[in-house]
Amino acid sequence: MKANSLGKLQSQVIKLEQENIKLRDKLAKEQEKNKLLEKKIKYLEENIEQKIKTAVEKLVKDVLAENETLKAENAKLKKLLNLDSTNSGIPTSKTKIGEEKRIPNSREKTDKTKGGQPGHKKHKLEKFKDEEITDTYTYEITNPICNCGGKLKLIGKKCKDDFDIEIRLIKRRNEFCEYKCIKCGKEIKVPIPNNLKEENQYGSNVQAMAVSLINEGCVSFKRTRELIHGFSGGEMNISEGYLVKLQKKSYDNLTTFDKDLHQKLLKLKVLNWDDTVIFINGKQACLRFYGDDNLKYYKAHETKSKDGLDKDEILQYLPKDTVVVHDHNKVNYNEDYEFTNAECCVHLIRDLNKLNDNLPREWTNKLITLLVETNKKRNDYINKNILLFDQEVSDKVIVEYDEIIKEAEAINKKDFNKYYGQDERTLIKRLKEYKENYLLWVLRFDVPFSNNLSERSLRSSKTKMKVSGQFANIKNAVYYARIKSYIETCKSNGINVHIALKRLIERNPYTLDEILNHQKEDAN
Repeated sequence: MKANSLGKLQSQVIKLEQENIKLRDKLAKEQEKNKLLEKKIKYLEENIEQKIKTAVEKLVKDVLAENETLKAENAKLKKLLNLDSTNSGIPTSKTKIGEEKRIPNSREKTDKTKGGQPGHKKHKLEKFKDEEITDTYTYEITNPICNCGGKLKLIGKKCKDDFDIEIRLIKRRNEFCEYKCIKCGKEIKVPIPNNLKEENQYGSNVQAMAVSLINEGCVSFKRTRELIHGFSGGEMNISEGYLVKLQKKSYDNLTTFDKDLHQKLLKLKVLNWDDTVIFINGKQACLRFYGDDNLKYYKAHETKSKDGLDKDEILQYLPKDTVVVHDHNKVNYNEDYEFTNAECCVHLIRDLNKLNDNLPREWTNKLITLLVETNKKRNDYINKNILLFDQEVSDKVIVEYDEIIKEAEAINKKDFNKYYGQDERTLIKRLKEYKENYLLWVLRFDVPFSNNLSERSLRSSKTKMKVSGQFANIKNAVYYARIKSYIETCKSNGINVHIALKRLIERNPYTLDEILNHQKEDAN
């Protein structure tokens, strides 16, 4: 019994010693962990302020970076919001709601009231001469009896004329005689003109009206059909397909005119050109203008590119002494072209205003004043038939231009604005690089101050886009461009558009020589 008890006791002692060893190992590990924790706590205590400082610095840095991004975005949006007709090509029709339209006007303000001034002759319709009267309507009393019962005697008439227009439907039958020789039996017939080949057809007047509405009035095919239907009292019901064919017919009849106009443009000493966006079947396309005060030439293309310019076959054939006026179209400086470039100063003034609205600078106002005042002086010279500045005057303008640019460079370098400074630097670089092109009008009075002639010539196409919508296909745009060339060239030389279109429909359009001689005849 004692032996068994002793054995059990020894076993328990061994077991306890083993557990004690385990506990000592565990205690050692815990003590090691505790030491590590103490070190960590000590490290944290020593570095907590630095950690907080680093975290705060990172957070502040992130906030500042985000703030700079928002400032840059705000500056970009401000640029867009500041755009209007005075500092960009945006038309006045797109003035924002609630803002006053800023319509460009070169006239000086005066204290005079609007309208005719005292002593100014009133413009009104004059009374017709007796031989001019076509219709007379007499207003009379049906029963000429006075209230007293006496009979009224006619003692005179007071005349009032009115000038009106009346659309009269003409259902004309054209008879072409046929003859037979009594002697030999040969039959001779009066030839039937090409415009009367069908059994019945629309006359040249109504066809000319349709072409005028589509191309001059900017009216759609559908609306043109409706208008003619209304003018005719509902009797004429022209189909839209017929109107499309009428455009094609007019285009074909102007083939010779188009070639002659193209050749005439190549001989001009000063040529204006510009292009604008049109839409063809939902996609952006291009309508381009070339010309001067008397010649108007339009071309349509599916894309706005140098390939389109070269297809027009104008710029690449112009000699070095021809001046081409444009709105800083860099393609004009391509090595394929030899002509002399002249930049539009009105567009330059818009760019200067745009910069000044975002980054007010004294030098921009100085340059605008120099350009405007010099142009005003030039116009005074021209009105007095003086066609050149004195060398002293032109040299002074050039020197002042150079001084303004130097001032601009210094200001940009000293006070560089992180948001608009690059725009300023780019504009200054352009003014230096293209100085001769911007000031060519100072040395040559035959070179215009601006390219507004091109802008005015393209403005009606914008109206067409708004009123009648896009072109269905490139062919319709091409037809429109050629017909537009004929219409605008006739208008510029004082020819009645309806008469010109009537001749066009009858396959006898005005030749370019006739058009240009018409102006000379009027001058004589």
